[in-house]
Amino acid sequence: MKKNLLALSIAAMVGGLSGVANAQAVISDTLGARVVSNTAAFGNLAAPAAGTAATVLTPTSTGVGHILFVPYFTTQGNNMTLLNLVNTDTINGKAVKLRFRGASNSDDLFDISIFLSPGDVWTANVSANGELSALSTSDTTCTLPSIEQIKETAGKFSTNRVLNNAAAETREGYVEILNMADIPPNTIGAGRTNSALYTAVKHVNSKAPCTQAVMDLQANPLVAGDVVNDPVARGYSWPTGGLTANWTIVNVASKASFSGEAVALRATPTNTIDVPGAANLVFSPQTGNTVANAAALTADPLLKTGLVRAASYDFPDLSTPYTTPLVAGAPEAQANQLAGVLATRSISNEYVTDPAVSFATDWVFSMPTRRYAVALNYETKTIVGHGVAGYTAAPASNFFSAAVGGNASLNRDKTRICVDAGPLTAFDREENSRTSFVISPDEILKFCGETSVLAFNGKASVLSAKLAVNDIATRFTDGWLRIGTNGLGNGLPVVGYAVGKAIGPDGGNFGGTWTHRTQP
Repeated sequence: MKKNLLALSIAAMVGGLSGVANAQAVISDTLGARVVSNTAAFGNLAAPAAGTAATVLTPTSTGVGHILFVPYFTTQGNNMTLLNLVNTDTINGKAVKLRFRGASNSDDLFDISIFLSPGDVWTANVSANGELSALSTSDTTCTLPSIEQIKETAGKFSTNRVLNNAAAETREGYVEILNMADIPPNTIGAGRTNSALYTAVKHVNSKAPCTQAVMDLQANPLVAGDVVNDPVARGYSWPTGGLTANWTIVNVASKASFSGEAVALRATPTNTIDVPGAANLVFSPQTGNTVANAAALTADPLLKTGLVRAASYDFPDLSTPYTTPLVAGAPEAQANQLAGVLATRSISNEYVTDPAVSFATDWVFSMPTRRYAVALNYETKTIVGHGVAGYTAAPASNFFSAAVGGNASLNRDKTRICVDAGPLTAFDREENSRTSFVISPDEILKFCGETSVLAFNGKASVLSAKLAVNDIATRFTDGWLRIGTNGLGNGLPVVGYAVGKAIGPDGGNFGGTWTHRTQP
């Protein structure tokens, strides 16, 4: 069987050349396709309609897209994080990769595949289970692993890849969400009946059947022309987005909460914002099978070099070619394109620390593309990636470099990568300003950790952050702060927000969330 699959995969690659710059139409391994280019047909799946094949990622004005980021989750202290994922497409189902990554160095903590029906909503709660974070859900949407399998393990996050296998490393991080493929109706045979997958994930009487035999079949990669595993036979088509997500951080003990929407990016055929498009098909089975050609699928330095074994569940990631041609260096090009969309030359927001109402403020910073340029090898306590001698992946990152004079380095105990921030200017509410500060625990402000938190004026962290937290003494009680983020000259891909909390006269908590303001 494996030999036949290999032959089919090779045939698909040879027969599927796009003819554009000799770009191949599929990236395969010995079992089947991992990435299918939207530039050509693949097996029985026709190419996207003319003018809809996406070539770029763009921000959205609607909060709806193909790729979503939740900048921060936490289960520190009494916090829990609630997540709602919505499919606003009322015609097509969606195969979605959901991955939680750690705050320190973006290590994979927990990931699943979610099969949303048209118009579906999937919900989950991430809270502490002992020293670990754990996910729980009572949602009936189909997932792999299944809801029953998640319950068997109590949804506990994994420590296999974090520093010293420490449970504490699972307590903060961020979330990435990616539309791997659409699941359209009416695709099978002359009668245009629904595929078995569409039928399995479509809710009936408020519950998706999640037919076992159909869900088991999703352990196989796609194979062009195969009777069972051709994308049309399996029920898949090009991903067209339509996803949105909302998050809420709740502290039950203090009866405080903060909420916001996920950052959304859309794959489009032009640079025009909010134009719909069809991205590359990037379905990958939720299995632990080793993927031998990881370097063609990701820009992650640890997976590319084999320092971390690449498994099927590692894909797609945010550097897997999604809108870029499938040529040499495609993952690096995709990572640069994604980082470029998020890049900003400065971040501005408010802070309030008025002691009269016990006000405190945290700022959250998340850099979801840093892992695709520089990563930390825990065995040698050294950086692997762009700017390091002997690392040859190309094209080079436009945003992060560990070279001498670059912007990425290790913290003092060599447990986290830090990225240099730029000049800081703090203002009060009466036009006064200052540019020199006391920053704890560093001498200058650095973004240490893939996701980090900045507290103000010695106040305890509003979010109870512990893994990657700094404090800045502005010497103004209230006002606003601007942080330069010019990076290597192209800005830094940083997303995030501020949260503020006050305690009222009756002991009640009041708070708010303010998205960072950025400068292109």
